[in-house]
Amino acid sequence: MAEIDETRQLRWYLGLGVAFLAVAPLLMMTLLATQPDAPDGAAVPVFIAGPVNLVGLGLVLRSMFAADREVSARFLKIGAIVVLVGDLLLYGIRALAT
Repeated sequence: MAEIDETRQLRWYLGLGVAFLAVAPLLMMTLLATQPDAPDGAAVPVFIAGPVNLVGLGLVLRSMFAADREVSARFLKIGAIVVLVGDLLLYGIRALAT
């Protein structure tokens, strides 16, 4: 008999939200850095925090498609922390650069 996973839908929607929080600020800062009148150091936050956010996005996507709920919850927690650190790096370095 198959075990019912009560938290699958919650983890799925949390994963979508964290994935949005990983991609949207990175895209926003990339668009700001590619403007012709952007300062010289505008691309630095994207190059430093971009890979961190992409790793977090990968962990969150891994958690969304994991079959085991304990593994999925663990990957979601770690991915959310990595995305948070990436966003803090992105905004912090941008604040220091401008």
